Amino acid sequence: MIKALLKPFKWALKALISLVKYIVNIPVSIVKFVIKVVKTVVEEIVKVVTSFASGIYKLVSYVLKKLWKLAKFIWAWLVEAFVETLNQLWTLLGMFAAWLVLEGSAKTIVGYAILLVLALWLVTIRIRGEE
Repeated sequence: MIKALLKPFKWALKALISLVKYIVNIPVSIVKFVIKVVKTVVEEIVKVVTSFASGIYKLVSYVLKKLWKLAKFIWAWLVEAFVETLNQLWTLLGMFAAWLVLEGSAKTIVGYAILLVLALWLVTIRIRGEE
């Protein structure tokens, strides 16, 4: 008989315990959800930053390779220009001597012409090739 009287209270106590567990689990579920969202966002940020850093590395590597090629090209041209200038040394000496004997505006014009022709001669080394 006592069991029969306590049965509704037992059921109410179980219901109350279930309700308390449910109420306690709501914040726990929310915290777990927030942690999951934050973890996902951080993983995506890491992916984007890693991809960006990889792209920057590839770009810098590409630019440095091209700059190295350009530096080698310029160095080779400077060597060729030096050799070509040495080959034309007597001609340049004759033009310089002619420039020295001029006076006034003729000296200025011929001086600029000598420098322009020399620059054009050196720039077109690769175009002219071996003669």
